[in-house]
Amino acid sequence: MIITDKNKLNEICEPCSSVEEGEEIAAKLLEELVKSMTGIGLAANQIGINKRVCVINVREEPLILINPEIIEKSNDMYAFKEGCLSFPNKYITTVRHKQIKVKADNHKEPIELKVIEDSDKNAYLTSAYEVACVQHEIDHLYGITMFDRKFVRPQII
Repeated sequence: MIITDKNKLNEICEPCSSVEEGEEIAAKLLEELVKSMTGIGLAANQIGINKRVCVINVREEPLILINPEIIEKSNDMYAFKEGCLSFPNKYITTVRHKQIKVKADNHKEPIELKVIEDSDKNAYLTSAYEVACVQHEIDHLYGITMFDRKFVRPQII
């Protein structure tokens, strides 16, 4: 069952004590993500588990992140319309980094993700979804929701 209480989602998750613990949680997350039929990512606190694990399912193979941390991010940003399984039928425009580097306990090397800027529209969209989704799900683990990242246009006086 997906948690929809914003107050519960604002709690910071605890690190997993082992990769094995994270893998067990990731299996539950993937199962719930398949049930949702519309989601592309899910964090452990969204199913009531207060641990730092998230899954992103944009490409052929899901990306599982155990105790993830964004260790580098570009200054280049892009606007992105986000939704969230915890807030059905609500969409927020956020501004996300175009390139990030993520460290996670279940990956030997940091993972570099970036928005592909070429003429292939599918590659652009897939990469844009993935980069935004990774940032969105890691935010969840630190008690941050998409509402906290809402883009507000500066007013011209």
